[in-house]
Amino acid sequence: MPQDVFRITTAGSVDDGKSTLIARLLLDTHSIPEDQLDATLGANADPSKIADLLDGLESEKEQGITIDVAHRYFDSDTRRYHLSDSPGHEQYTRNMATVSAAADAVVLVIDSSAGIKPQTIRHLDIAHRLGIKQFLVVANKIDLVGYSRKTFEALREDVTALFEPYDKASWGLIPASGTLGDGVVRAGRNMRWYQGPTLLQALDALQPVVTEDAATTLSLQLVQRQGPRKRRYFASVLSGSVSEGDSLTVIPGNTQATVTHLHSQGRPSGQALVGEQVSFEVSEDRDIERGSLLSTGSNITISHEWNANLIWLESQSGITGRPYLLRCANQQTRVTITKAHLEDASHNKMGETHSLETNNSYQATLSAQSDIAMAPFEIFPALGRFVLINPETGQTAAVGTVNYSLRRSENVHPHSFAVNRGDREGLMGGKGQVLWFTGLSGSGKSTIADQLSQRLQKLGRMHTILDGDSLRTGLTKDLGFTEADRVENIRRTAEVAKLMAEAGLVVLVCLISPYRQDRNNARDIIGADRFSEIHVATDLAVCEDRDPKGLYAKARSGAIPNFTGINAPYEEPLEPALVLDGAGSLEDSVSQGLSLITN
Repeated sequence: MPQDVFRITTAGSVDDGKSTLIARLLLDTHSIPEDQLDATLGANADPSKIADLLDGLESEKEQGITIDVAHRYFDSDTRRYHLSDSPGHEQYTRNMATVSAAADAVVLVIDSSAGIKPQTIRHLDIAHRLGIKQFLVVANKIDLVGYSRKTFEALREDVTALFEPYDKASWGLIPASGTLGDGVVRAGRNMRWYQGPTLLQALDALQPVVTEDAATTLSLQLVQRQGPRKRRYFASVLSGSVSEGDSLTVIPGNTQATVTHLHSQGRPSGQALVGEQVSFEVSEDRDIERGSLLSTGSNITISHEWNANLIWLESQSGITGRPYLLRCANQQTRVTITKAHLEDASHNKMGETHSLETNNSYQATLSAQSDIAMAPFEIFPALGRFVLINPETGQTAAVGTVNYSLRRSENVHPHSFAVNRGDREGLMGGKGQVLWFTGLSGSGKSTIADQLSQRLQKLGRMHTILDGDSLRTGLTKDLGFTEADRVENIRRTAEVAKLMAEAGLVVLVCLISPYRQDRNNARDIIGADRFSEIHVATDLAVCEDRDPKGLYAKARSGAIPNFTGINAPYEEPLEPALVLDGAGSLEDSVSQGLSLITN
């Protein structure tokens, strides 16, 4: 059995027959278990039911479209394939992009009777932006046009024009019938005019993506502790090959580990190749964490700031300054998109933007919370692709490829000072912490914080107040009230509050901060153990009746757009440390706030 694994994914529009085509490929390569075959197709092997072999969800069968992604393995005479059959419907473009981010090649399926559709173009553009250079275009359903050579040649002209902007991509066009099997694994008896390869033959002719540095690199997926000093590691081989006795560098940490007791895909093996799943032990006493890399390569860069290409997939707009989870080769860290430029189909910048919209492409700067090991996609594809996850929804927000590490991040190394946080807190007489007051304008945030400040002053506790209006006269005076500006306002405030808390101060922050995601980001910046969210939950009617600055009246008249509570949303905290009634007893509110402060 072939050992190397070649990863492919399907792409194309809904109803172009991707699932049927791939099911036929699996069927004719004898890659479907007999029991599944009998249960799905029955004794008569009805060709119209072939797609059911892949469409596992009931909703898919009811709608006649692929929603989820079907993952399958199959073998040719030369190698093993991992295949991802992705959805064609525009609503599920995110699914297609996610699986394409790990592919060596894309099979782009077109209905011969319908031609190229908008989603065909969208899928091609996404795959190309994710670094895919090898495409096989299948003129599917050739049987529905009577195996017409004329139709096929007309489609070839259209496909040639389709690929013209992508001069670095290679492609071939293959006529096929997923339903009847012509041109998939066996040559089509009804189209003798076609002398080219079948789909399987064309797949076998594709070349694996080879990194510039052919060194061994493993991505650690799981650590199984079998005793105080014995551990078994599970990993995927991203590049090169690994053998028992190999000495690899652990990243991060730059320690050495020697591979012993190697198993490849569940079998004892002295060697494993790229694409395989392995388990192993190391001879040294090492406690290597999940997400680490083990490598002999030199093209891996440790950095916290990157230039990258992004395809935004989430229906919810992305906002610069807002944090997301980045996943790359089993590594995970929190990142912020600090800059974004919209790009056209030719990768030309069309101007900086603070809002990222569905299916648009961007060149962006990513700033990570911690260092992460990645590499330019052109040099090392497996470490040059990543996914961004919305931490609030858990959904894939974007996929992207790395261009390069920003030099400034490689040259920035925080100094370790002799006087630490504990020393400063001892001097100040208590733990540095942040009380974050959030609520509508006029809810009483500043009033409560002012009274709490007076209590702390009498107690001799060092503290300060960061009030929204005061900050906007200095630190954030360059920001407006758009969603992106609000995000940046909260981020800057959180960074300042963190520094003050590390100096041992109690920091009272008074900001409307209307979005949960941004308050959660503030908590992450400051540290959950030093952050207390306090919701001043005063009714809108009370706030509006107070209207100390006359803002509600202006918002009602339309003079102030994006005013929280009127024409912009306020997302209440889900699990605040305290909920205070700004219309209730001020003394009670102050006492409750004081109870959160640790001496």
